[in-house]
Order: sequence, then structure tokens, then C-alpha cells
Amino acid sequence: MSAPARTGPWTVLMVCTGNLCRSPLAQHLAAAYFPARRGSSVAAGVAQQLAIASAGVHARAGDAMHRHSAELLRARGLDPTGFHSRRLTPELVERSDLVLCATREHRSAVVTQCPRALRRTFTLREFARLTSAVRLADLPIGPVRPAGELLVAAALRARATGRIVPAELDDLTDPIDEGRPRFEACASMIDDALTGPMSLLAQACQVWRTGPTPEPAGRVPRQGEGGDRAPRVSRHGAEVG
Repeated sequence: MSAPARTGPWTVLMVCTGNLCRSPLAQHLAAAYFPARRGSSVAAGVAQQLAIASAGVHARAGDAMHRHSAELLRARGLDPTGFHSRRLTPELVERSDLVLCATREHRSAVVTQCPRALRRTFTLREFARLTSAVRLADLPIGPVRPAGELLVAAALRARATGRIVPAELDDLTDPIDEGRPRFEACASMIDDALTGPMSLLAQACQVWRTGPTPEPAGRVPRQGEGGDRAPRVSRHGAEVG
């Protein structure tokens, strides 16, 4: 018997250890890809269709975000005000449509708490790698949930191929006992991991509301770029390689 269809906002849960550094950064950096969360009216309806949250495997409820993480978010024009840590629970996992973890160890902790979440739980960097071949044309243009579900399905299919990579390619190192430069490096790594899947998802939702974006005049496709492949766009709207 198949599981009932999931409804409500498509929910992404970011997971790390203490919900102080990596997962709060990922939560806010991911949300920044969606204009409705930057005050734009272009995709205001997305806010009702998408939820991005975070938790920590060993978090204490109610702690403030690490100051370096908060400073980095403010430097990027994002507002971390009001954030408080929370501990990972099976209920949080069960309510999530996609769980993105800082490390493989966190991924294992999530699946231990909620075995049914295996098919929708990845590390951040793993999910980026597994969805790197997905094109905008592969996703339905419209509401968030169908596009998000197909993105997760594509990652699951790619993972089933059994390609094994070293842990250091899938894990984010913990900067909590390090200085600001290590936090900067961690934030950049998170940004790199989010750029592909989050920009694809954001484009699918934005095209639904605004229509396709015309190709700039005279633009020559990059080597290996298909005509229907979506450009990778940073949260600031600039195309990246």
C-alpha cells in the first residue's frame, strides 16, 4: 500500500549538531533564493507553499545563533533576528519533505530517528551533486511541491546508481570552535551546495508567475549547455558557472 500524498507547504529541514552554525546558515541562505522572502510581490504566493527550517541533533532549545553565523548573514543582506535553536525530533523529520544535513553522521541520525525519511534525506553537498544534471525543463513549472518532489526523486535515482565518493566531498566541517574565516569558508560551501537545486526550484516557481526570462541577445551557450538547461543563479540574481 502506497503512502498517502503529502500536502501543505513543501518543507525543507536543515540539520547539523547544535543548530547554531551550519544549519541556521543553510536555512537562511536557502530561503534567500525565493523573492517572496525578500519582500518582493512577484512570487508572494511561494511563502504559503514553502517552509524552510532547521534543527540540531544535539541542540538545546532556545539558544541564539552563533554570532559569526549571524554576522555573515547580515553581511549578505539577510536578517537572522528572532532565530532560536531547536532539537531534532522524529516529528520534525516526519513533517519534512526534504532533509538536508551537514554531514553523513547527521544524515544517519535523522534516518535512525525516522527510518521512513531515508528516501528524502541527504547531506547538503550530496544533494547538490545528485541533482547537478537536472534541468529546468525536467521540472514542472508551477507550484513548489510538484517541482520539489521531482527534484528529490531525481536525487534518489542518482543515489541509487551506487557511486561512492569520499566523506569529505559530502560533509561540511563544523566551524563552531574556529574564527570568522572558517565560518566564511563554511558559508561559501553551503552557498555552493544550494546554488544548483535552490535556483532551479526558484526558477520553476518564478517562471510560473512571471513567464520565461528571455535569453540575453548574443549570448553563446557554454560548452555542454543544452538549450533548455537553466542557468545556475545565485541568490543575488547573478548567473554563475
